[in-house]
Amino acid sequence: MKGGIVADGKLAVDLAKLLIAAAWVDGKLQAEETNSLKDLVFTLGEFTGSQWAHLEIYMDSPVSDQERRMLLDNVLADIKSEDDKQFVLKSLRELFCADGTVGDKEMPVLDELTQAVSGVRTGVFSRLSKMLRPAIARRQSSYNSGTQRESRIDDFIKNTIFYQLESEGKAPADLSADKVRQLCLAAGLLARVANVDEDISTAERDAIKGVLSRSWGLSEQEARLVTDICCHRILKGLDYFRLTRGFFECTTLDQRRSFLVCLFKVANASDKVSNDEIEEIRKISDALKLTHKDFIAAKLTISDEDLGLT
Repeated sequence: MKGGIVADGKLAVDLAKLLIAAAWVDGKLQAEETNSLKDLVFTLGEFTGSQWAHLEIYMDSPVSDQERRMLLDNVLADIKSEDDKQFVLKSLRELFCADGTVGDKEMPVLDELTQAVSGVRTGVFSRLSKMLRPAIARRQSSYNSGTQRESRIDDFIKNTIFYQLESEGKAPADLSADKVRQLCLAAGLLARVANVDEDISTAERDAIKGVLSRSWGLSEQEARLVTDICCHRILKGLDYFRLTRGFFECTTLDQRRSFLVCLFKVANASDKVSNDEIEEIRKISDALKLTHKDFIAAKLTISDEDLGLT
């Protein structure tokens, strides 16, 4: 962190989540705001790939007032010294005052957060109390937060895709609920790779439909409908962490390895595979707990020419 104050790992991660949540105060986060936010968050500490991926779930979609208050509670529980307090206050000022002005919706949030942090006691008895309470508080907060974000994926699967399939009489009757979940999570990840350049081409849509048809036995009509829904939703921002975690939990190792090959097929559907697409697939591979060897094996299914290596 600039200014010579360095936070411990947990405070840095919890503060990063809080700053991202605060940036969503008006329900919008433009591309340039996201980039500035990432720059600020990056200065907070050295995050692992897993931690950074976790932070991305908060950048993908708006955070509610209730969830923001839970994230604030986490940060307050982490503050153990005056240096910690100043680190948080400085970060809040940098977030809200980056462009020199604080908006009407931002000012009450800034005041709320600043007052809460300024009021934290850092004496010996306060520190002793914090040693006893935070484990339970963080576990409950983590559970509540995870449940809220998990429900968005459940809504995406059950109330968006499957509901629309059923309402149009096109739901695959021979697929179990678990298979439908697996199908929808896979479709979301396929669409994410296709949208790396912020444009999903017709060829990429066809490639996604092909994967869904071959791997889940969908009809042409079913595969088209699932693809259209997923491509539309991915443009709005789906919870990346929950997509990968959910897919990991409902698939075998061999299924995940095969799926990595499918991701490269979609990336290669429109022109050559770009570096950005390769890095996106690498990130998904890591999140699915696949090895570097697995990633390379899937990458080798694409010719050097299509990878731009010739």
